Amino acid sequence: MKKIITLITFAVASLFAEVDMEKSLSAITLEGDNGSYYTGEAWGSSMLKGKTTMLMYVDPDEKSKGEIFKPTIEAFEKDLDFNKFQILVILNLDATWKPDFVIRSLMKSKLTDYPKRIYILDTNSVLVKEWGLTDNEYNTLVINDESKVIYSHSGKWKEGEIDKINVLIRSEVK
Repeated sequence: MKKIITLITFAVASLFAEVDMEKSLSAITLEGDNGSYYTGEAWGSSMLKGKTTMLMYVDPDEKSKGEIFKPTIEAFEKDLDFNKFQILVILNLDATWKPDFVIRSLMKSKLTDYPKRIYILDTNSVLVKEWGLTDNEYNTLVINDESKVIYSHSGKWKEGEIDKINVLIRSEVK
């Protein structure tokens, strides 16, 4: 009975998870069964230090929610200095019904089409559990060069939010 109550408590808490914008993100490493870079190498959140980062943590089933933001991201890729800025796309493979090999196959063209983006796979929803990201959703974070979240969004974009994030990122990447 105690295990059931603990599981229910965790499930309810995860529904209302939110990124803590008051402090820097905790250190995370995705390796082995928990995930990695698309290439299979271990990924560590320490790579967030020193650059402004736009991080998109995406349930592959919810990727269409990011389509409205695509022109802004492409403008970042043309205009911004990638010595000071980076774009990370982290796929939450645990949140989708699609087999991993299908997603990996679809990603090959993304690597060619968007070479400035860094692709990472989270196979066990580690960032949902450790950073409080919303599971089964499209999450967008802007992280400053000290690994502190300065903007957090989950779900569909509302009017004006894309302009706000555009101005925020451009003011951070000077």
